[in-house]
Amino acid sequence: MDNTHESQSSPRKERPYTTISRRDALKLGGGLTSTVFAVPMLLSACGGTGSLVPSSSSADKTLRVYWNAGHAYTTYQQVISQFEKDHPGWKVKLELYQWPDMRTKVLANFAAGDAPDLIEEPGGWVQEFGLAGKLHSLQPYLAKDGASLGFPNDWQSYTVERNTVHGEVYGIQLHLTCMLLFYNKELLHKSGHTSVPATWEEFLEISRAVTANNQYGFAANQDSGYSWPWYLQNDVHLYDPTRKALAMDTPAAAEALQFQSDLIHKYKVAPVPVATGSYDGPQKLLSAGRAAFIITGPWDIKPILGANKDFPLGIAQALKKSTQATSAAGTSLMIPKAAKNPDMAWELMKRLLALETEVAVTKEASMTMPRLSWSRHPDVQKLELIAPFAKGLSYAQFSGAQIEKTGKSGPITSLFDKSYQDVIYKQTPASEALKAFTEAGNKVLSQ
Repeated sequence: MDNTHESQSSPRKERPYTTISRRDALKLGGGLTSTVFAVPMLLSACGGTGSLVPSSSSADKTLRVYWNAGHAYTTYQQVISQFEKDHPGWKVKLELYQWPDMRTKVLANFAAGDAPDLIEEPGGWVQEFGLAGKLHSLQPYLAKDGASLGFPNDWQSYTVERNTVHGEVYGIQLHLTCMLLFYNKELLHKSGHTSVPATWEEFLEISRAVTANNQYGFAANQDSGYSWPWYLQNDVHLYDPTRKALAMDTPAAAEALQFQSDLIHKYKVAPVPVATGSYDGPQKLLSAGRAAFIITGPWDIKPILGANKDFPLGIAQALKKSTQATSAAGTSLMIPKAAKNPDMAWELMKRLLALETEVAVTKEASMTMPRLSWSRHPDVQKLELIAPFAKGLSYAQFSGAQIEKTGKSGPITSLFDKSYQDVIYKQTPASEALKAFTEAGNKVLSQ
């Protein structure tokens, strides 16, 4: 990811009542730079100006925007510059923050009734603040401009569902990424296999063939957020909104978690993850040639190729058990209810969300995006290390999308972390750990 990955998405659920952690940053879609390309100037027609623009007699013509510090790309600066030229007298004040600092600032703003006009959020805030009545519903804007923007039909449908609270859209996905199977092409070849694994069984077979002499088939992550692809591939979901209860005390869930533990302790094709606050242990093992496979996202492309531009990196699609699936992550844009200039915020928001902006940011920073037209775009398809994500996003899922709308995702996440750690480190049977997690989590939900 980028330098904001002190923790995006991983596919991990946000902690709505605390500051954003390293794993929460996994959800932001991270700065994903692998190769830098020339960035085209964006046309003033991007997003259009529309009829919602306030008159020039507006007393306050400064648009305040809160943005993640790792996402201050040249492309966005160009969009803002053109926006100011097209709206004489208006200035955009772009305030850059790391996620924990932004959260502190936003909470203080909401308490004081003095919010910025537009906010980039790391995932989960749209649901939290939408439920709290702190955000503008975007429905009036979408009724006017949705068709020309391409929303919702041009967005991955699960991003629209995630940002819809009580039937109202309160945010629109800006960045979108997912986790896929990264591998060392040379180690795969040496294993005697000519193709990447597609199933858990094939994955285990190749991992066994690679493992020898302090070299492993797989490197698992100590961060529980990285466990979600395995659950989703076995058609396991965290929360059942119909029953309003956790859905993890099942044989399929236990199978998914036990398989991860068995890779380490039973089959011995993966080392025990180092229990630190860092997420990058697997990436370092892959880069050092000590692991053939890791599961991660585009945020690890730059560290791998930055250390060795000739590293034989391959990126394959997610594995399949009962289904092919993986976990999604990313940031969204939202307009606070207390914004002084919500109409102008929407005008800027349209430009930031435009297809040409998405493609330019991908060329500049290898960021992956939520539009279906982005995933099909020829400039995206010809990027060898980005095109796999364009495909993977079509079957990715937000693992915490439903639990976020309960307002209880923070404490549930802490309990989920414990269940993962107990199984991976203490070798607690997965069925036992998940039963305890489900019982404790449902008590939280009932409170």
